[in-house]
Amino acid sequence: MACFSMRRPMNSRKPPISAGLDPAFASLEKTGAGLVVVIGAGRFGTRAVRILTRKPDISVWVVDRAEGFGEDMSGLPVRMTRQDGVEFLVNNLSLLDPATMIVPAVPIHLAAEWLRRTFTPSGAVRIIAVPDYLKESLPHTWITEEGSFLVSYADFLCPEDCPEPEDGCTVTGEIRTPLYEVFAALNAPGFDVHVIQSRQLAPGLGGYSVKDLQDLRARVLDSGADKCLIGTACRCHGTLTGLDFSPR
Repeated sequence: MACFSMRRPMNSRKPPISAGLDPAFASLEKTGAGLVVVIGAGRFGTRAVRILTRKPDISVWVVDRAEGFGEDMSGLPVRMTRQDGVEFLVNNLSLLDPATMIVPAVPIHLAAEWLRRTFTPSGAVRIIAVPDYLKESLPHTWITEEGSFLVSYADFLCPEDCPEPEDGCTVTGEIRTPLYEVFAALNAPGFDVHVIQSRQLAPGLGGYSVKDLQDLRARVLDSGADKCLIGTACRCHGTLTGLDFSPR
């Protein structure tokens, strides 16, 4: 099972901070592997917070732009800030320890949007449609308005607490190539393909690290390619987005 093993930070942990808006995270500082930042406080983000705050060795931060968000988290030991999730990552990622985990719980491809907005000061990077022919190499695929692919092995509602087993789907029993490997093996002439693997923090709850995002940006920079496909995926579900970096 692909999962993330939480480890106690080497430094002494500060007492939990009661739920409440902290607009600027003014005390933002390097933190260890015990920090998880949840981007989005809707249904999935709130579920993530409730699961993560049961773990004694981690701290949880929540970022959402909606006014009055967080009512469902009242009393939980979380720190919250009201701002756009992509903007938060653009402005603060370098201040976070590479081991910090990010839980994307917003209806956008968070990694691709962060990369697009940090790649060049001019913001010239464009989202472009993923080539339609790639649907033939992927399982069930839905196309967003901007041309990104939402991909899943499931055409049914998965259990919320699926442990992502390696020995077969919890519903069908099928053993399948992990979707992050399928993405990485895509043959897309004219595109470089770069993939982040989403790792489980708890059954049915996945994310990736700050280092994963930093490494993604470094790989795209080093590639020199004008067009890339950016994928994030766990074993069964993922998102694929096309980015045009031309002219470099």
